[in-house]
Amino acid sequence: MTAILISFPAILFVFRLQLLRRLWRRPLKNGEGFFLAQRVGPDFYRAAGAPLFRRYHASLLVPLFLDAPLAAWLVFTERYVGLQLEQLLAMIATIALYNLMMVHYSARATAVSGCQEDRPATSLQLSMAPRRMRDYTIPSVESVIVVASLLALGMLIRSYADSAAPGASDGSEDAFRGGVVATVWLFYWQLGFLLLKGSFVHWRMPLPANRTEDFRRWRTAWLNHYLKLFDAVRLLCSAALLAGMTWVAYAHSWPLTVQVMIGGAFVLVVLLSVVYLLREERRLLATERELKPVEMVKEFPRRPIAEGRYLAGGLLYFNRDNPSVLVRSDHGIALNLAHRATYAGVAYFAGLIALAVWQAS
Repeated sequence: MTAILISFPAILFVFRLQLLRRLWRRPLKNGEGFFLAQRVGPDFYRAAGAPLFRRYHASLLVPLFLDAPLAAWLVFTERYVGLQLEQLLAMIATIALYNLMMVHYSARATAVSGCQEDRPATSLQLSMAPRRMRDYTIPSVESVIVVASLLALGMLIRSYADSAAPGASDGSEDAFRGGVVATVWLFYWQLGFLLLKGSFVHWRMPLPANRTEDFRRWRTAWLNHYLKLFDAVRLLCSAALLAGMTWVAYAHSWPLTVQVMIGGAFVLVVLLSVVYLLREERRLLATERELKPVEMVKEFPRRPIAEGRYLAGGLLYFNRDNPSVLVRSDHGIALNLAHRATYAGVAYFAGLIALAVWQAS
């Protein structure tokens, strides 16, 4: 039982290590002439860029070291449920921080290298084409999610009726409580990815004055890739919820062979989802190799330093009148705390913490 409880946080920790490994040399992805998406001068990594590269590596390690004492304490005190929740929250926070780091260090590289002559552009366009959620909604996908969710809720109600019936066993009560926890968590995940989908759809897309169509193709491929990712995760959440509630409601009456078949079918669905997402990632990489978006960066004018109040050494920013969630600062990129997207992200993460506290209690 202990091995099962530890396996989930162990998988999450390995995922974080794998993400760290992938990002460790990401600045060199496009060769030594680039630091992430920014063009740099010759010998950048052996001169002015060497301290920046070291700070980049140190920043990647920070999320892992920050939660290490708490994770170790949870292991030694055998609080395995708390360990699962802590590693889940740490994974989400790590992904968010790493995305901010990529943008921040990309901007810092330009300032450090002083290589700004590659950006002769003085103007850009703003796409005025309306993007609405319904234009990126696949009816069949939404129908499957709705039907699976309604069936799962129906089974949860049945589980409650079984647990509330006279003479109900402790097992039926535990099954109902487990069903409530799984339902709340998976619905919350679905809400999170639906919010992400909405933010990506409504994200305004600046276009360079040159190579406009190439950049539009790249951004369209990039957007479609992530929207498919979000829909796939939402589908997988609904499938997991339906499978879990079906298991709670009926597995006790199934013979072992049926249980193995149902469990194997769900594992197969997960594997097919992974294969699908890997295929879509390869398609995006093929488009990237064809269009070379890193070469299009120089077509954009350099952003001016935003006016407003800076906090935390220029990493945070506060200005309700600025429509951007990320702005240029003296130290790279700053997160606008007054933007509604920041409010939504903080509120969602606070909700995750509240759910974790609720489950742990």
